[in-house]
Amino acid sequence: MTYYINKTEARAMARADLTIYDEINALMRQVIQDAGNGLYETTVSDGTTMTESTPTITITGTQANPTIVGTPTLIIAGTTITLGTSGTNLNSIISDINDSNTANLVASKNSSNNLVLTYTAPANTTWNVVVGAGTANASLGLADNITHTATNPDSVSYYQVWQGTIADRPKTDQMQQVILYFQNLGYTIDRLINSSTRKTFKWVISY
Repeated sequence: MTYYINKTEARAMARADLTIYDEINALMRQVIQDAGNGLYETTVSDGTTMTESTPTITITGTQANPTIVGTPTLIIAGTTITLGTSGTNLNSIISDINDSNTANLVASKNSSNNLVLTYTAPANTTWNVVVGAGTANASLGLADNITHTATNPDSVSYYQVWQGTIADRPKTDQMQQVILYFQNLGYTIDRLINSSTRKTFKWVISY
């Protein structure tokens, strides 16, 4: 027996995905919070699949179980971090980096005991970070003066679809479903260019 589904059923199945669900929930959560604070408009420019503007960059050292001698330095995003203040092994290195409170930077390790630096790139037209020529680089397995660039998040594709520079029917439909959901509830919802990145958009919801 051959099984068929019609156009309406096929479209309903396509729309039953977490992207639409998660986007709507994130926006509605912010609307509820803002309305509770006496605001009449909500702007979401980051933190969702369709608006992400601060992607993360992961930098992994090539040296397993690194150790350091003395108080060498790590230079990242123009900030110099002095290591060795709490010890010389990997856990101490991680602790020193995190204790430096360097903006947007978190240190950790992977299952192979390599140093992992996770940098959240600020909303900007370029998403990158430079690891400078710190004196700890050789011990940590990091190269000097290397620019690390984030992979474009999906939000860039949604922006390009909205702008008409690429075609993607699922993304077009997903954005339209978000818009229809809020319009059906009586909200005004618009997409505006995120002026910080110029390659993502922000949702603006009025009520």
